[in-house]
Amino acid sequence: MERSRAVALIEELLGHLLEGQGERPLSLIREVYVFGSFARGALQPGDVDLDVEFDKDWAWSSAFVDALSAGHDGYLALRRPLAGRRRGMQFMFNGHEAADFPMTLLWRRGDDLSTALARLHEIKPDPTAGRAERHAMLPQFEGLDRWLPRFVRAHFVEAIDRGAITVERLTLPDAEPRHLAHPVVDEHLWMRWPPTSPLYRSAGAVFAYLIDRGVDPAGLVLHKRKVGRGATPYFASFAMSYLRGIPWALTEGGGREWIEVVHPVKRGELHALRVLPASVPKLKELDWFR
Repeated sequence: MERSRAVALIEELLGHLLEGQGERPLSLIREVYVFGSFARGALQPGDVDLDVEFDKDWAWSSAFVDALSAGHDGYLALRRPLAGRRRGMQFMFNGHEAADFPMTLLWRRGDDLSTALARLHEIKPDPTAGRAERHAMLPQFEGLDRWLPRFVRAHFVEAIDRGAITVERLTLPDAEPRHLAHPVVDEHLWMRWPPTSPLYRSAGAVFAYLIDRGVDPAGLVLHKRKVGRGATPYFASFAMSYLRGIPWALTEGGGREWIEVVHPVKRGELHALRVLPASVPKLKELDWFR
């Protein structure tokens, strides 16, 4: 897009943010940063990349889980009052601390609109700046980088390069009635998600993948909850919710593999990463996703 349009989009977003500071959910926001090609001064940036730092309280966390379970975007409650239905903006939430690339502060809680706009206009156009190079990319991540932030990909790449893990790309087929009729599967799914939820669909696909390989589904820890009561050498989660648990799961947890459904959806392909331990000692040395 033209840089002038990108500037207008950010100005509009900052206006909405300041207007909504007295009401939830915008009152939860602490800081807003811009990064990527716009922040570097590109004359023809791609989408405007923004990081929104906000406080999570019990009410927010509960609503977030309810939205995901119903198949909705958990961050829509923040994204919509900021951007409305405008296109051209990509949001990251609470990514500043872990980011390994520069971000430019636009607004901090307590700033007025003029301060935020002054910071925005201090970012000068640079005719030599192009789009950001994609870092920490592997063939396994192609097409998934929208849901796999750079710092997450970097942790995976580091672990692979050190010989601690291997990562495979999977496309999981939907569960068939015979999979869902398994007594362990049926009980677990019924207790956790409605059939219309993308998490229900993703869980069924993970169960089906394991059953077709001859794995007892009772041996799975699914989205941080044990399915059965015995040993659980298999782990799975959705939408990068529990990636911090991978090193423990594949070492002290005795895990044989971790399946991560990257972006649960109601329809379309279910893309997943299958993470396997290559060296338990090297896995224990890693300090990632912290």
